[in-house]
Amino acid sequence: MENKSKDNPLFSETSYRILKKAEPRLSAEEKRVMWTDIERRTTGKKRSVAHLRNWYVAASITLVLITVSIVVYQNSFTNIPYNRLSALVDIDTLRNTRLYFGDQQIELGEQVEIYCLPSSNQLEIKTAGNSSFKLSVPQDKEMYMQLAVPKNKRAQIVLADNSKIILREQSKFIFPFHFKKDKREVKLEGEAYMQIAPNKHKRFITQTNYMDISVLGTEFLVVAYPHSGEQSVLLVKGSVQVTPEQGESVIMVPNQKFIYNKTTASAHVAENVNVLPAIAWKENLLIMDSQSLAEVLKTIEAHYGIAFSYNWKEMESIHISGKLDISVSLNEVLENISRIAQVTITKEQRTIKITKEKP
Repeated sequence: MENKSKDNPLFSETSYRILKKAEPRLSAEEKRVMWTDIERRTTGKKRSVAHLRNWYVAASITLVLITVSIVVYQNSFTNIPYNRLSALVDIDTLRNTRLYFGDQQIELGEQVEIYCLPSSNQLEIKTAGNSSFKLSVPQDKEMYMQLAVPKNKRAQIVLADNSKIILREQSKFIFPFHFKKDKREVKLEGEAYMQIAPNKHKRFITQTNYMDISVLGTEFLVVAYPHSGEQSVLLVKGSVQVTPEQGESVIMVPNQKFIYNKTTASAHVAENVNVLPAIAWKENLLIMDSQSLAEVLKTIEAHYGIAFSYNWKEMESIHISGKLDISVSLNEVLENISRIAQVTITKEQRTIKITKEKP
């Protein structure tokens, strides 16, 4: 083949290298014999020879296109497994935390912690009560895994580079057991607090459906729920580079929040953000700074998987400050709320009713 990639935009330089490497080669004598034989078989008619030559060229081009298609398809399937893995689970109908490990789907319990152990080529899984077990990871192939966390659950994973990821409810996290030599790359759908182990030679890239977050070693919060109209990055320490699907990359500093609007494909950066209320969930705390009780009750409903009965406008008019420990029972949480807010909490059969106290 004489064409170069710059003359034909359909093929990349890499594609030409792959194809040329496997292309059969004929000597000048072999080519002469081949064409003499073709002319003899077609009784010397130029039209027939031209027809055969055109057929040979067309067949060669078809073979090239088929080969390129196969190469592109195989590369896409091998190098980008995130969509394939994500499609395996419907997070809205999931009931228990689940690990997708090769061809296996492993149901997990409460307070799940997963540790990648590259030195022994094993995955250690710890559940409530300090019970644990290990899984061997195949050494002969690239292994990608997915951790899916349903409503009212939370999970933690320590990656092969010692980066710590805390996943909030209704989240999917896809990661390799071994990172590639030139970069560390994962995929997130949902919300996660990330403590990335420093490595100045290997960037850590978190992909969402609408942006990439690139760091060398830092702590930040990513909120990227598929059904939400916005995705965001809140930087706690260090620096990150956020590249949205549309628009320019942004370098962030601590206490900044990058917000991307999926509908308008626009982004902005909020300054001097108090990070504590946003990340307190990872410590099972709910921090309120003159927050409306309506928003607080909404958060508690999501955490405990329950629905209260209350008047939204009444609760919105009440603002409270302080901390709530949401690792305790629901009854304790409601008791603490009744102490700091002017509300009456009553239980009627299976309904918890919250009303504003009359002055």
